[in-house]
Amino acid sequence: MLLLTRKTNKTPLKLILTTEAFSSLTNQFMQILLPWYILSTTGSVLWTGVVGFCALLPNIFSSLFGAPVIDRLGRSKTMLSCEVIQLVLLGMIPVLIACGRDWPWLIGMIIFLSSFFDAPGQMARTALSPTFSRYADVPLSKTSGIIEAFDGIMTVVGPLLGGAIIALYGLLAAWLVCVLFCLVIVTLCIIVFTNRRPRQLRPTATYAQVWTNLKTDRSLWEPILFTIPTFILGQSWELVVLPSYIYQHGFNSVYLGFLGAAFGLGAFAGALFFAGSSKKFTFFTLLSLNYAGYLLSVLVLYFNLPTWAVLAATAACGIPFGAFGAMIISIILLRTPMEFRSKMLGLFATATYTVESVCVLGIAALIELTGLQNTLLTVSILFGILVIISICARRKEDFWAVLSSENKKVFTK
Repeated sequence: MLLLTRKTNKTPLKLILTTEAFSSLTNQFMQILLPWYILSTTGSVLWTGVVGFCALLPNIFSSLFGAPVIDRLGRSKTMLSCEVIQLVLLGMIPVLIACGRDWPWLIGMIIFLSSFFDAPGQMARTALSPTFSRYADVPLSKTSGIIEAFDGIMTVVGPLLGGAIIALYGLLAAWLVCVLFCLVIVTLCIIVFTNRRPRQLRPTATYAQVWTNLKTDRSLWEPILFTIPTFILGQSWELVVLPSYIYQHGFNSVYLGFLGAAFGLGAFAGALFFAGSSKKFTFFTLLSLNYAGYLLSVLVLYFNLPTWAVLAATAACGIPFGAFGAMIISIILLRTPMEFRSKMLGLFATATYTVESVCVLGIAALIELTGLQNTLLTVSILFGILVIISICARRKEDFWAVLSSENKKVFTK
């Protein structure tokens, strides 16, 4: 068990939340910078999809291998090590741009290597949140909601900041700002790491044990199963669909930033509401709204509605996304025994990144072969079907309604 500071037991939670906030800001900044950079330098949607695939594919394997590393090294040490490596790798990109050696295949390789360490670092932070929540006497559902709220507000700040910096100062300056953010994250991780006390070694679980626990707990595997389809359009939306829409219709990076910010504002509101009133939510209602949000966000692009309508619809779609993200993480952490958590998070992350990486490449190829409009139509039909399935799958005893009533009991174990 980690202990940080004798002054107040809320300090560890504040530190990890601040680290999470800057990590989210960096990720959202990159969601604008990376696809815009590839599109600007190559003019190819397919290349954009390939580099996006490089950003996601390593997480499939590192999520599985990262959990045993966390068990062996500890959560704070794993988090620090991963962030330092990412800082070094991403710091190479502005150097290559300045030297005129920023070939797309080389940038893709660096992103590939950097992404290999992203999932373990994220998993380590997530695994720390139940412990630090307990130190601060804060319900885990509230902590998860706050983290999702940070993700939401950084989805506002990151795209706006990224779009503005690219437009005003250029791509090189944007990459330098990204590296600066990584430096701040490393500094925060050092503070967490240097203030820890020696951890108590606990028995580690095998993936076979975690898988057995997952299969026998319907209230855990079924919510995860319903969640997986949301990742079809997860990273694909930010890395391929939106940049392609902006690029095809002649908009600039600022509008791309505003679209990301609108979605983030909605996600921030949804997550904040969940953090304050988690017991008011039900799983299947939120799932249906989340699927419907994806459907609406695709349709407004398909019909090429005015910019104000696209921005308003995008913001509205973010609300169920933010709340649902906080809910599913809370379900996983609350339903999973402490000794299984790191590997359970690894399995979930592996499933997530597998779907996202395949869909990023697949949607990019579909746009290249059939055009953006046909791709948007295909995706809208898919999510229309998912909305119908989620409505028909409603159960009398909702997963979250049952779990939230036991939240306090589980949290204090």
